Amino acid sequence: MEPQDTVRHVSEPFVRAITLLMSGPLIPSCRAQVALRLGADAPVEHFVLDVSPRDLVYTLHRADGGLVDDYDGFTHTRRSESPVQDIPRNSFNVEHFAARLSFPLSLPVWGRSFDSYRFTGAALADGDRIELPLVHTKDDRVTGSLTVSDDLRMAVKLDTPTLLIEYTEIAAARRARVKVPD
Repeated sequence: MEPQDTVRHVSEPFVRAITLLMSGPLIPSCRAQVALRLGADAPVEHFVLDVSPRDLVYTLHRADGGLVDDYDGFTHTRRSESPVQDIPRNSFNVEHFAARLSFPLSLPVWGRSFDSYRFTGAALADGDRIELPLVHTKDDRVTGSLTVSDDLRMAVKLDTPTLLIEYTEIAAARRARVKVPD
């Protein structure tokens, strides 16, 4: 076996974090405050997210309460500020950026041809948090990180020069309120 054919040793925290990310449908339902920055110099926007990755559904509101996006992956429909839209079943990355930590396979970090970043193989464990360093797929000088919470079993922060998604105040999601007719 040639040296380039050997498998590089990766740490247990790295394997644990990747395992949690790959178990996306097992991510528990939750409600979270979301900070989102799209662009290097863009302002940070704030949202409230109710999500059930198992059911492929989420509702996203602006911090002030206005509806931004309501997606149902079972029916492939989206309700937002515009009328209900049908989403083609073969669509990829249909989630709003603010919801993507709950659907980790939609994150641009896997090194696929359409992704911007890839994992380095390193992992930094700090309590229940595991930080995975990232490098840009085209320029190794551009870096970022993806943080996974072992306790919550989900990604909680993606931080790159042009994209920030961070979940805070993560709690069990409230059940949707069903309006009962009088």
